[in-house]
Amino acid sequence: MPQATDDAHQGDGLFPADPSLPVARPLPVSTSGRLEFIARCPECRDWHRHVGLGEKDGPCGAHYRLEFASKGAAA
Repeated sequence: MPQATDDAHQGDGLFPADPSLPVARPLPVSTSGRLEFIARCPECRDWHRHVGLGEKDGPCGAHYRLEFASKGAAA
């Protein structure tokens, strides 16, 4: 029986992120209305602001993954 979209679980275990994409480590920023993230772009080295994590396109045109470092991993 197919799962409803609300019940479907598709984590990194089923579809791992593309390992060839550069990774940017975010810093959380609390704004007046929501939580946002800033990160130094791995391409242009400028700071970009995003409203979520995952694969992102920076305003400079760079494509990268925005994700926190794993616990115990060197940053």
